[in-house]
Amino acid sequence: MKRRYLVMGAGALGSVFGGLLARQGHGVAFVGLDEHLLAMQREGLTITGLWGDHFLPEVSAFYGTEGLTGTFDAVLLSVKSYHTARVVRQALPFMREDTLVFSLQNGLGNWEAIAEAVGWSRTVGARVIFGAEIQKPGVARVTVYADEVLLGSPSGEVPEGRIAAVCDDFNEAGIPTGLSARIESALWGKILYNCSLNALGAILNVPYGHLGEVPELRETMRGIIEEIFAVARAKGVTLGYSSAADYCRFFFDRQLPPTVTHRSSMLQDMEKGRLTEIDALNGAIARYGRELSVSTPVNETVTAIIKGMEAKRGA
Repeated sequence: MKRRYLVMGAGALGSVFGGLLARQGHGVAFVGLDEHLLAMQREGLTITGLWGDHFLPEVSAFYGTEGLTGTFDAVLLSVKSYHTARVVRQALPFMREDTLVFSLQNGLGNWEAIAEAVGWSRTVGARVIFGAEIQKPGVARVTVYADEVLLGSPSGEVPEGRIAAVCDDFNEAGIPTGLSARIESALWGKILYNCSLNALGAILNVPYGHLGEVPELRETMRGIIEEIFAVARAKGVTLGYSSAADYCRFFFDRQLPPTVTHRSSMLQDMEKGRLTEIDALNGAIARYGRELSVSTPVNETVTAIIKGMEAKRGA
């Protein structure tokens, strides 16, 4: 069965998902608001990098939702966290009562914003831990792969079979994907990784490998991780590691080495004069900490520095 997918946020990640699905014969419509989307309209979409070179000479690409018609089986949401609520509302006219919305996004709070619009019975979470970037308008490059995509229902209300069908589509398209009955735990595992590296890489304008080479920065990352564990405990979130020390060993020994050359998405946003997703990452940990009376000084400081840099650059 071929499904219809609506990609809301045709940036690097959305282009990779949508483009590879389209190569398998699925009906895919891309919605975006930048030069990359306009280049897709003119010249098609090229995907390159770790998963090979693929060229789609014609794609259904829409600058905003003007001209978009019909309804879709699934919406793949890959916009920045601060756009989630608005973009889901924009997609509502193109959904049926059974259309599922998949959050392919970074950070915390996206699932809640989606569920507010369509309900938990149609909200699907994803843990995406491969990286992509726009090499030039019309070209998306897969830059790093750390682990398979995981899909799951945060509330347990979405039938597993419906998620499994999309999981199969992703795998057939060449995107390694599995099902998770503990998608919240999986997302918080990515939060541990992202909060440790993303903002620090942006602040210092360095690839991830440099962060692991400086003892003082290793201690800073250790502090970020310990605070996340404390907040997760207070929220009742089960993490897939026995302790902060256990995760730190895994992080420094297994996760960091394959991504030493990667430049953080937050750094790329800053270079383009955009707002970052700090409020959904370290900022969310700091916010939860305040609500739960858990001390998070390292995450608060990192958040404040990023906010200061955004203000200086006029993001």
